[in-house]
Amino acid sequence: MAVHFFWSFSTDSSWGDIAVNYFGACNCRTWTIALSVTEPLRELNPRVCDCTYCKAHPSAVISHPDMRIELVGDKNLLNLEQNGDRLATFYHCTSCAEPLAVGCEIKGRLRGAVNAFLLERRAELGAQVAIQPRLLSATEKLQRWEKIWGELRVRASDGI
Repeated sequence: MAVHFFWSFSTDSSWGDIAVNYFGACNCRTWTIALSVTEPLRELNPRVCDCTYCKAHPSAVISHPDMRIELVGDKNLLNLEQNGDRLATFYHCTSCAEPLAVGCEIKGRLRGAVNAFLLERRAELGAQVAIQPRLLSATEKLQRWEKIWGELRVRASDGI
């Protein structure tokens, strides 16, 4: 499946640095993932949540406020789930049930984090860290996500 981007993944003067592109896919390759970030992968630490939902759907997410994440696939094969306080939406491939990303609309923009396990170059990532967002209030979660999550886009593979 060809991946076409909404963004120009090159130099961006508003970022001040050169953004590097990374790619991945879910296990069945129904969904491809493209992300662009100025930070090297070794500086990104996959975060592993210990809540019941995340233990049932293992993943380790990465994000950066300047990261741009694009999920590309058949929107009919995308399952959206919410848990806990229902603030965040979890994006899963319906074919292989793989968690792709987590996102939330904050101040009119879809922000999110991507499942690091799906990246082709995941071995280059920093050490995993445990997180416990369930201990934060809804307001604290939204404030934190606004600071650490990147821009998330979901697009049909046919470009629509």
